[in-house]
Amino acid sequence: MSTRWPFAGRIEETDRLLALMNDPATCGVAIFGPAGAGKSRLALEVVTSLRSRGRTAVHAIASMAARELPFGALAHLLPAALPQGANPLKWISDTLVGTERRPLMLVDDAHLLDSGSAAVLHHMAQDAAAQLLLTLRSGEPVPEAVVTLWKDLGLARMELAPLSLPDVGRILAGVLGDPVESQSVARLHRLTEGNALFLRELVAGALDLGALVRVQGLWRLESAPPVAPPLAELVAARIGTLEAAEEEALEYIALGEPLGAQLLAGLVPAAAVESLEAKDLVRVLVDGRRTLVRLAHPLYGEAIRARCPLLRTRRRYRQLAEALEATGARRRDDVVRTAMWRLASGTAKDPGPLLSGCRIAWAAHDATLAARLGWAALNAGGGAEAAITLSDVLSFSESFADSEAALTSVWEEPCDPRLRAQLAMQRAWNLNFGLRRPAEADAVLDDAEARLEDPALRMMVQAMRLNLRILRGEVHQCAEAAERMLAEGTGSVVGTAMALGITTYGLPYAGRCADARRMFDRARAVEESWHDAAPTEVLKLVAGRYLADLFTGDLAAAEQVVEHGQELLGEDSEVRLFRRMFLQWHGEIARMRGRVGEAARITREATTLAGAGHFTALAVAELAHCTALLGDQSRARALLAEAERNRTDVLYLLQTSIDSAQRWVAATGGQVPRAVELALAHAARARTQELYGIELVALHDAVRFGAAAKVEARLSEVARRHDGRLSAIYAAHGVAAAAGDAEGLERVAASFTGLGMLLHAAEACAQASAAHRARGRPQQGRVTAARAAAYAASCQGARSPALARLAGPVLTPREREIAGLAASGLASKDIAASLVLSIRTVDNHLQSVYGKLGVNGRTELAALLDVDSPPWDGD
Repeated sequence: MSTRWPFAGRIEETDRLLALMNDPATCGVAIFGPAGAGKSRLALEVVTSLRSRGRTAVHAIASMAARELPFGALAHLLPAALPQGANPLKWISDTLVGTERRPLMLVDDAHLLDSGSAAVLHHMAQDAAAQLLLTLRSGEPVPEAVVTLWKDLGLARMELAPLSLPDVGRILAGVLGDPVESQSVARLHRLTEGNALFLRELVAGALDLGALVRVQGLWRLESAPPVAPPLAELVAARIGTLEAAEEEALEYIALGEPLGAQLLAGLVPAAAVESLEAKDLVRVLVDGRRTLVRLAHPLYGEAIRARCPLLRTRRRYRQLAEALEATGARRRDDVVRTAMWRLASGTAKDPGPLLSGCRIAWAAHDATLAARLGWAALNAGGGAEAAITLSDVLSFSESFADSEAALTSVWEEPCDPRLRAQLAMQRAWNLNFGLRRPAEADAVLDDAEARLEDPALRMMVQAMRLNLRILRGEVHQCAEAAERMLAEGTGSVVGTAMALGITTYGLPYAGRCADARRMFDRARAVEESWHDAAPTEVLKLVAGRYLADLFTGDLAAAEQVVEHGQELLGEDSEVRLFRRMFLQWHGEIARMRGRVGEAARITREATTLAGAGHFTALAVAELAHCTALLGDQSRARALLAEAERNRTDVLYLLQTSIDSAQRWVAATGGQVPRAVELALAHAARARTQELYGIELVALHDAVRFGAAAKVEARLSEVARRHDGRLSAIYAAHGVAAAAGDAEGLERVAASFTGLGMLLHAAEACAQASAAHRARGRPQQGRVTAARAAAYAASCQGARSPALARLAGPVLTPREREIAGLAASGLASKDIAASLVLSIRTVDNHLQSVYGKLGVNGRTELAALLDVDSPPWDGD
């Protein structure tokens, strides 16, 4: 790790400080912030920048030791002796300033200044002899002479906020040399609360002890970051010396936070908690009718738990459990907390509370806690009920062998029909999707259905069979069967939830996106009735809603759905199957928007999440697709080969991403006829199963590859059977491209732009340019070619067959720069000042841009250049 961390983020604060310090009217600035916030680093960066521009600066650091000495903070800058009869304040001020005109005086930790040094600064500010830049720790007492600097003499105050989440990501990438996984960045940001000093020490400890590892060019926390000794010392210094009762209270809070104030009052004196609150070590929060106590900083808990001896930790957990049980443990989260505390204390004997805690934790998608409690319940004699819930947790965490082991450990034990049905369903799911043994999965369900007499239980087993079959591609049959189950209304809670999930997920593939949305809304309206019994169904519903939005071109809605799914999982979720899927979908949305570099970055993160190869293959295929569009053919081919090795028919619907990658790796690699052949073959297979959503995309890819004449009629037919605006645009694209209708292709490009699909728009414009030229209209051809190039410039380096055939003028680098500034709203005089050009030169460039792009002014230019698209600075 770099010995000096890069200065990242703080862009707004840096700009504001530089503006203030460059203003002759500014007396100075006082930067306030907590310890470790980065005040000194920010101030030093600003001073370094000012020095590079010719400013003279003097640097002093106040300290507790120097505070006892007259002018102690400035002593290292002064001669050994004060001249006889000299005015000390004036002499010291003149000595520090020297012959320079109003130099810069930087003082770190100015709240620790001795009275003499503080008086010197006051004198400098009053006489405008120097410009001051001070850093001070928030909440600390400040000498009166320093207070008057901003109170009476006009020094500006700046409160330094913690580092933001993006700032932390940029800093870590700079230190480590490669990006850090987004979830790990979020975890480190949450633990440190944006404190730069804590972040540095936490990362150093995580690297030393192997918690932070590099996987395929991406850093990831593979375990909880340890509190190494240097960080523990920092936290201990922040906590300070405590009374015994305060220490005890902190331990209870660290082990069980948030704790109810009433429960805590039964364990420690109220005065101890009040004292901790006064010292800003704990925070007291009001949540409805409850008053909760938690630590003031997440790292306090990490440090306190790390230093608490094992036997005392167990005793504290036991006391917490007993105290909560004495209250009746009436709330839902009380059940989980009691089970967790009993387990941690070594006093968990009854499998019932452990299993209840496991179910509640799993309903919240906390896979780590649910697995821990589930194993404990199974080992304590929880039998089939414990094995079923635990297996569900393990399957969705992609621990398929462990899931099978949990089920087979109780498989031969006698149990009632309900449990027998659930055992069969859970084992079939795991055998089919996890272990890829579909024949065995079908046999398990056949046997269970033959033995069951209760219609509701038989419906549950049948619903699981539909779950297996739908991903094999039998969408219509499974969706119709699930709809019949719902219409009959005789199923169990679990069976009904599964039927809702099947229809919501399957209908978009059949082109019925509006019906899928209605089914999603219906399921969420009654979610309270089934959520705890079937918690993973909500994630399947999210998947169905995402597909409905994606297939209709509503990319903003699709992104909101994925973000909602990620919120449901939580920041630290180990449900890797869905974590990877959600990342892949974010990447897919970015690719659809033409942000191909961003898509590759997001999808690469998904591929590094370790897990089953056949599930990881989905993200690998998407990455191959993006990599091919970015022009790295050898890497794209290698990724595609990896995805193809893990292809399996049990995931046919999901693995159509492999088909897309096959087409695009071929097309961008110069094998366009092969790409067209693959597109037609993939469309034909989808057609046999009436999977209109899949067929539509494959047929439209053929249009993008230049083979519109081969697919135009079928594409129009499929579009009529498919909901949404996007299918109609695809059909219009096919018709216009097949006919060489340049104006129609321009309208298609405008429609794609309206959906935010800029790469598609660029390709349609490129095809329009070729059509204009073919009809003897070179000027129109040049305009549409330039417009295609402008769209393509927003696509982060994307390349495609249509763009490869693009001919005609494009904007020069200077024209592109000026066009971008004009599109962002800058006036010509501001652009001229920024680029050190004349206004006439700027206007001449703009007129050239307007002519090349065929627009009439800045408003149309802004729409064309997509100025709202986030900037791309590379991978």
